[in-house]
Amino acid sequence: MTACRVLIVEDDALLRSLTADLLTSENYEVAVAATAAEGKRMALEFDPDVALVDIELGAGPTGIDFAEYLRSQFPYVAVVLLTHLPDPRFIGQESRSIPKGVSYVRKDTIAQRGALLKVVDTAFTEQMKRVTRDDLEPQRPLAGLSRSQIGVLRAIALGFSNSEIAQRRGTSIRAVEHLIGRTFEAAGIESDQSINSRTKAARAYVQSAGIPFDHE
Repeated sequence: MTACRVLIVEDDALLRSLTADLLTSENYEVAVAATAAEGKRMALEFDPDVALVDIELGAGPTGIDFAEYLRSQFPYVAVVLLTHLPDPRFIGQESRSIPKGVSYVRKDTIAQRGALLKVVDTAFTEQMKRVTRDDLEPQRPLAGLSRSQIGVLRAIALGFSNSEIAQRRGTSIRAVEHLIGRTFEAAGIESDQSINSRTKAARAYVQSAGIPFDHE
C-alpha cells in the first residue's frame, strides 16, 4: 500500500518539526511549510493526500485562506485545520468561514501520540466523507460569547484601554463600556471595570486561545 503523504503547514518551527518527526517515524511521507505561500509550492511539488494546516500563519494568508485554496485546486486532498484556537471567532471570523469538507481539530484534544495519528488516518481513509468540527463543540472555551465579545477580550489581553478599543471599533467609549460589561457577564467575570477584572479577562482570553503564560 502506498504511504500516506502529509503536508504540514505550521509557522511554529518546533511544533512543525515535532509533528513531522512523529509522522515520519510512523512511515508517513511528510513535507513541511511555514507559510501559505510555501504551502502552495509544496502542494504542487509534493502532491499530498492530507494537509495539516495551522490557522495562524503569521503575516499574510491564514490557514483558512490556504484551506480554501486547497479545496479549489486540489479537491482530493483531505484538509485538517489543526489549531490551538477554540473556533474562528478568535481571528475575527465565524465557523461558516471554514470551507466545506475541511476538518477543524483543536490541538489540545490530540495531546496523545495516537490521537494525531488517528486524525491523519481518518482524514486519509475517509477523504472528506466525514469531518471533525471541534469549532462547533458546545463545551469549547468561551463558546457562549459572540465574535465581538471575543474581540474585546483580545483587545483587553493586548493591553488596549477603553478609549483605544473605541477608536479601533469606530464607536464611543460608552458603547465599549457596555460591550465589556456584557462580555464580562457572559464570561463569568466580575463586571466592575477594575484592573483586577481586566486582568481576569485577559487571562480568560489567553487561556482559551491556548497561548502559554508563566504561572507564579
